[in-house]
Amino acid sequence: MTLAKREAWMTVEDFLDWHPDGEKWELIGGIPVQAMGESALHDTVKSNVHGAYARRLRPPSQCRPGVDSRLVRADDFTAYKPDAYVNCAPFGDPMEPLIEKPAVVFEVSVTSLEHDRLNKRVGYFRNPDVEHVVVVNAVESIVYHYRRGEGRENMIGFHDTLALDGTVSLDIPVAEFFEFLPEGR
Repeated sequence: MTLAKREAWMTVEDFLDWHPDGEKWELIGGIPVQAMGESALHDTVKSNVHGAYARRLRPPSQCRPGVDSRLVRADDFTAYKPDAYVNCAPFGDPMEPLIEKPAVVFEVSVTSLEHDRLNKRVGYFRNPDVEHVVVVNAVESIVYHYRRGEGRENMIGFHDTLALDGTVSLDIPVAEFFEFLPEGR
């Protein structure tokens, strides 16, 4: 990750005014942080994750899938850009940079596993609408699932099923997250 040099802490509103288009930046504790470029592994798993849950979201649910274009506000000085998410707010302004009601957020980890499992998970849950944080370990084909209020990590293996309940109720075979990858990678 690359830190941006700033003279003062940024609020989420300052960050949204400053944020460069077309680049993946997050605001962490008032400091803009640019994400590293994504690897082919990260990109493939992110696409698989999005496809796996998007196939299962159907009307009459107002929830809809999204992928890494918008931010989740954690607090006044922190906003993360998840790799994928489920937004359960009614469809509103298509140019709104913040996800209005992020019920589920997905992070695909290749090199940032500990940061995603520890720091980002805690940050995401500061947003009252986040019910589930799912961290997908792309290297080891394992999923770490966190439910609001549980305070524990659920590790889910390749042959198991990720069960989401609450505003969004979905059962997703974890193996679908790792399709199109070479064997024995």
